Amino acid sequence: MIKNIIKAFLFKENIDDKKVIDNIDIKENIIDKPLDNVAKFNNIIDFACEVIYKTEIWKREYPTLCTYSKDHPITDVIRLLGRKFQSEYFTNALEQRTDSELPDIDLDTIFFDYTVELTNDGKKFLDIIEKKDIDKIVYLNKDIILPWPWHRGRLANNIASIGEGRVNGKWKQDNNHRVYLYLPIGVSFVGGGNHSLTTGIIQGDGIVKPNGIYDITTVYKYVKCDGMNYIRIEDEQIISPVYNIEFAAIFEIGRMMIEKGISF
Repeated sequence: MIKNIIKAFLFKENIDDKKVIDNIDIKENIIDKPLDNVAKFNNIIDFACEVIYKTEIWKREYPTLCTYSKDHPITDVIRLLGRKFQSEYFTNALEQRTDSELPDIDLDTIFFDYTVELTNDGKKFLDIIEKKDIDKIVYLNKDIILPWPWHRGRLANNIASIGEGRVNGKWKQDNNHRVYLYLPIGVSFVGGGNHSLTTGIIQGDGIVKPNGIYDITTVYKYVKCDGMNYIRIEDEQIISPVYNIEFAAIFEIGRMMIEKGISF
């Protein structure tokens, strides 16, 4: 329809521009044939591979400049992917007149049910991951932290009161904030302080020292994702369908990070 209207206009004005028509063909294709989730997943993985590949090229050519002492560029891809889910949860509280209609954020909200047996001898997610005794800092202005601001009134109160020049001053971590960081992907789940953490993230101000840090590297020996399902590697059985395509991609990017010796 769009193409026909523009064609009519072009030909009425005696303009014969094949490039214009070809571009319209491409744009209509995109509109008429939206990508399915598996295609999106594969495109994201391809993009992540390209970032890692180009990073390695730059590092070889400019070793003194490209030290990546702070962050490997692939962590920016994970941050980009996590933003969509994060913002959907933040804005939902504004859109609803009552409490948020979205579920609490846990491993099974964005990945798969952590109570499912992942091995033939009955080990589950929490049996496999390793707690790390290391120091890490999570930055509210850039890292992926997943609070669940479920109460509209509490979020309004926190936004109105927290911040420089506001009644409670600048955002700072306190005993109410419980944050758990998962490596190598650098995604943090929240066990308390959901509304004030949301406020700090919105303002892009503050740092958090995680209450617990967990390495999920061993999980990759038992689970894989193809963009449609999470699959138990030992017997190729489906563990769970993919609920969130961006975090399915983040999961598999984690495998790439492990293979390359990269971690948040």
